[in-house]
Amino acid sequence: ADFAPRRHADEGTLRAAEGQSRDVVGGGWFGYLAYSGASWLGFYDRVLRWRDGRWWYESLADHPPGDLAAAVAVAAPADVRPQWMVGEFTGAPEEDHLAAVEQAIELIRAGELYQVNVCTRLAAPFGGLPAALWADAAARLRPVHGAFVSGDRVVASLSPELFLRRQGDLVTTSPIKGTALSAQALARSAKDAAENVMIVDLMRNDLGRVARTGTVQVAELLSVEPHPGVWHLVSTVTARVDADDAELLAAMFPPGSVTGAPKVRATQAIASLEPTPRGVYTGAIGFASPAWGLEFNVAIRTFEIADDVIELGVGGGITADSVPMLEWRECLHKAAPLLGALDAKGPFTPDGAPVDRAPADAEPADWQLAGGLLETILAVDGEPVRLADHLARLDRSCRELYGSGLPDDLAARIRDACTLPGRAVVRVRAPEIEVSVAPAGPLPGPSHARIVRGRRGLWRHKWADRAELAAAESTVLAERTAIRGSDDQNRVPLFVADDGAVLETSRGNVFLLLDDGTLITPPLRDDLLPGITRRALLDRARDRGRSTRLATFTLDELLGAAAAFWTSSLSGVVPIASVDGVPLPRRDAELATLLGPGGGRRQER
Repeated sequence: ADFAPRRHADEGTLRAAEGQSRDVVGGGWFGYLAYSGASWLGFYDRVLRWRDGRWWYESLADHPPGDLAAAVAVAAPADVRPQWMVGEFTGAPEEDHLAAVEQAIELIRAGELYQVNVCTRLAAPFGGLPAALWADAAARLRPVHGAFVSGDRVVASLSPELFLRRQGDLVTTSPIKGTALSAQALARSAKDAAENVMIVDLMRNDLGRVARTGTVQVAELLSVEPHPGVWHLVSTVTARVDADDAELLAAMFPPGSVTGAPKVRATQAIASLEPTPRGVYTGAIGFASPAWGLEFNVAIRTFEIADDVIELGVGGGITADSVPMLEWRECLHKAAPLLGALDAKGPFTPDGAPVDRAPADAEPADWQLAGGLLETILAVDGEPVRLADHLARLDRSCRELYGSGLPDDLAARIRDACTLPGRAVVRVRAPEIEVSVAPAGPLPGPSHARIVRGRRGLWRHKWADRAELAAAESTVLAERTAIRGSDDQNRVPLFVADDGAVLETSRGNVFLLLDDGTLITPPLRDDLLPGITRRALLDRARDRGRSTRLATFTLDELLGAAAAFWTSSLSGVVPIASVDGVPLPRRDAELATLLGPGGGRRQER
């Protein structure tokens, strides 16, 4: 290699020597600031730096270069690459992340948060030289803000995100918020744009605590940028700052893009939502040089290695419009290029598809797309119940499936159409918008459920074509000997997945009531509709201090509960009296109070 010494004079203040370029690092504090646990920083007064196609020796004082050949032997690998290996990555169960995301949405709906990052961790056995792993992965992914630190634990970062850069009094931060597999999908995503703007506001606020008045500027907003395996929305905020580095970091850390808004409440929520501490992940890695300035990345796309185990954290920002399954899939998409750079195996979807694509059951069938979407809304004396929630669900589905949302005047059109007294049902079809209103049928009595096993497919959208649901209902009605003591109106199919998980009935979401009053319902997944009354019931339980749990349960657990029921917008809370002819305990009086006075018999407006 070609070497040229570039020295830094020690003049007491450790500033650049006369006539030298400002672009001299020379030395300083290098290491990582952990999100949780111990941080590690070491001070070095000389560095060997690769720049402009050759190595430069730089120092903060007038140290002679010494034996450059020995230094380069450390910095430049030999022809024979050191060896390393990783095993198969595993992590927490998918349903744990789905539940955490939904709990985050609950906090947002309660007004405690605007946005919060929810993360999970993958881990695998590791052997060999960590530096060689990082060098090989960096050669494949070419990270914009990569870093390798061997401190109390080894950190190999392939980060695309700049947390802080400071030269002189100019400070720059470039938060990444918003992820998609294509530039087009990202550009039209209202959820991702809102998420990014919220974090830009947070970063402006954090910088404003130490910046000169009037100098905080948004230099770039919502830039769509390619990164390995995904596209990101990137914005840039700048400010002029007189505070020292310690004050700057105290004002800005941890990075807002990996916490949420408001930041203090978001960090508290993260501690309760995530099962394990984050460690270095979502902290920052970099250096602070008295000569050059300061630069730290956001420690995402970052491997941590200790005790022969390599770990990778992945996550995403949650807003009120988040869909739990899509958030989980985003984690897998983010992990895919990193595991691919190591030629490592990782989490797979239920049908065996690798992490970088969705399983077949997560894709809509042609008949579903052709039939469109349906939203059914209860109206009482001309007032639609929970209209905003219904339209938000329909809008999310329209954007995901058809690429555009609902017309702005739809809520007004629905209200204008609600002229019937008493209970009425409003039906809204999309994407070709049709609105109709008719008298609602009678409220059902306690249901007698018949098990329908092996349900598959994409059911987190409310499809207008109910052929499959109607076929299941017809089968249940035909099996009269299986369900005794009930009339036709009260018989419902109860869908159970291949993995034994109880899903929902053909008419609504299923809940268990435990002896201690706890309510349990499955976390939202691809084969489960995110019911509006389900969410309203969970919100009301939170407001009243009732214990709730999002957890998958089996038929045995259902049969052993104190009571079971299903919910829907038109029927409210409906007790399940039996399953395949086996009677269930009845606590109808308690169930009737779950949605307020009158329970399922009288809806809140």
